[in-house]
Amino acid sequence: MRYSGQYRMPDSDVLASPRGPATPFLTSNKPLAFVRQRWDFLAVLLLTLASIPAAFLQPRTLVLVGDPAPLDDSWMLDIIFKASHGVWLGRDVAFTYGPLFQWLSSAPASWLGLTMGVIYGTHNALPLWCSFLFDWLSLCLLIPEQPPWKRFLLLLLLSVFWSPSDVRCSAIIFLFAVSIRSWSAVRHSSLKPALAGVIGSILCLGAFLVSADTGVHAVIALVVSLAAVGWDSRHDSPAIRRYAIVLVWFVICSTVLVLITNAIMSKPLDFGFWNTSFAIVSNYRWMEASQMAKEGKAHILAASLTGAVVFLIRGLTGRRQGSGITVQPSFLIGAFCFAVLAMQSGLVRSDMEHIAIAIFPMVFFIGTLLFACGSGALSTILVLTAMGGSWLLGGPSPLFSPGDIASRYSRAWRPVSECPVGMGEFSGACFPSSFTDVLRATAGYQQQQTEPRQPILVFPYQTLFGMAANREVAGGLMQTYLASGSYLSQLEIRGLERSSPPVGLFLPPGDLSDPIDGVSNFTRSPEVWFWIAQHYREDREVAPGVLGLVRIKDRPIRFDMVAQPIGPPSISYRIHKRSVRLDIGATGWPADGSDFLRLRLTIHYGVCLTLRKPQRLQLEMTRSDGSHELRSFVVPPNVSSDVWIFPWNEEGLAAYFLATEAQWRSNPRPSISYLRLWVSPLDWVSCVPESLDIEAVDAVRLRAK
Repeated sequence: MRYSGQYRMPDSDVLASPRGPATPFLTSNKPLAFVRQRWDFLAVLLLTLASIPAAFLQPRTLVLVGDPAPLDDSWMLDIIFKASHGVWLGRDVAFTYGPLFQWLSSAPASWLGLTMGVIYGTHNALPLWCSFLFDWLSLCLLIPEQPPWKRFLLLLLLSVFWSPSDVRCSAIIFLFAVSIRSWSAVRHSSLKPALAGVIGSILCLGAFLVSADTGVHAVIALVVSLAAVGWDSRHDSPAIRRYAIVLVWFVICSTVLVLITNAIMSKPLDFGFWNTSFAIVSNYRWMEASQMAKEGKAHILAASLTGAVVFLIRGLTGRRQGSGITVQPSFLIGAFCFAVLAMQSGLVRSDMEHIAIAIFPMVFFIGTLLFACGSGALSTILVLTAMGGSWLLGGPSPLFSPGDIASRYSRAWRPVSECPVGMGEFSGACFPSSFTDVLRATAGYQQQQTEPRQPILVFPYQTLFGMAANREVAGGLMQTYLASGSYLSQLEIRGLERSSPPVGLFLPPGDLSDPIDGVSNFTRSPEVWFWIAQHYREDREVAPGVLGLVRIKDRPIRFDMVAQPIGPPSISYRIHKRSVRLDIGATGWPADGSDFLRLRLTIHYGVCLTLRKPQRLQLEMTRSDGSHELRSFVVPPNVSSDVWIFPWNEEGLAAYFLATEAQWRSNPRPSISYLRLWVSPLDWVSCVPESLDIEAVDAVRLRAK
């Protein structure tokens, strides 16, 4: 990235020492000079060629999907299917990602033809290539003074050994690089404050259009880089005034862009896109917290400690061992703080995939600092160290293994035309035969029951069945598992009410409907389940584990809820240990039986939850037959919330879609005799709550109307 004329980005040597010699960002306007300085872009081209999908070269080849994932595959297929039908994220339906990411993911399928096989083969191509481009631009901004071979080699190392192949991760690094260079250029009067403010607002808007969390990280990058540069120039009053002008222009331009975005999404003063984006981001910490394995802990701690050592050494020796912006205190402080804050996603959602995303900014900056040292023996040693560390610690990505690259090009020359034994073909992809049968059965059912333009309903999250039948899945959210908390639950329900899908698919717990993080789909989104149960009844079993539903027209509200208190009126517990057991006590379970257990509670957290994750919450139920069971649940912090539990086998939830009340409770159900709460850490990152208040314990019975 570069600037020309009076707004040209200053050279890093100028930033390092205003009295030093200037080496322009581009020393010549001649094409050959540009090629000599930027031949490192060849690394982007090589990475792109190495990762090109076989479907790009041969769209007719079948794609093998040996282990379909109903959760992740569903949203991936659905956002592309929705784009092909003019349904856009942020405008028509809410999701973690935004319309810009949706377009990048869906463009190849729109060019090559919309099939599941093409989507599986190409959905990550453009986002992946954009991540290569963002990483290259970031290196050009941070170490422009280094010879091209260093940026070439570093980009290959980062992409092959460390990159999580996530455009959001590379985008936030690029946004930080732009921010730190822009503030530094404003400090040295090399960039007009007004232009810096406009550029910052445009990039922040673009980040929100990629995903809500990318937008939040863009704002964090802007603030952290300003704080770092501002601290470094705290005695420079003219620079402080220029920073203030940048912020004024940023606010003005951002306001205009927000209103324009609102007008495109809905109306100029309708802030639904922003409200939903921030709701999804704020819910992330308590809604999707997961346990960190020892391997993940080792990766997080190793990246943090290595980063601290490298940044410290660079800060102590940087002036002697190199030049450019990477030796400036503003960069060293800002980059380290930003990389630590970026680790939050991995501290909360702690599977290895999210941890790889979380540590990549730190790894990127470590590599940048190692390669930023000047020429000589030390530079060679550091480069070799980075190469060896990448090979031993990072591990080559399967995407770039020689065998994988050869396989993709081989399929381009000799396309797969038949599925292997044990797999069946459906929409250009080969799935396990059992899953193929389910796809065919659900697609046939939906096509028989609906017109081509009519939407369908799916609970809880298997929206891929909609695309299988060429039907749009209704709702205000992309997937129902996000409907945790009042705001997002009502958003999903309003979307269902607007669309009024005539049929639906309900998947009770089983092979196709696993709980997410051990929390049942009903307990995670009870309001949505109750709305569906009130408006739909069972039609027939479409496939093993898939129940077909039809909407009731003459009597849409099928039942009332009758609640009966069964526990103490209120209990408040102070929590002083990381793992506690809280006795609620014996229950007066109704003699005639009830259907659900409802707890109204508030869990109080302090400021520690700002940078950490909540505790694991579990309800232990003792039944009259002596059996015990633990059920996990999630609740928002510091807010009174209802927790709904179906105390028996959750496969029995399917019975509530039957026509008569007598059919709902066919199996014997031992009553609930005692309740106990367990509050325990998910892992070492979990924050101990201050207290927990139980406001009500009710048994709820559904009564047919």
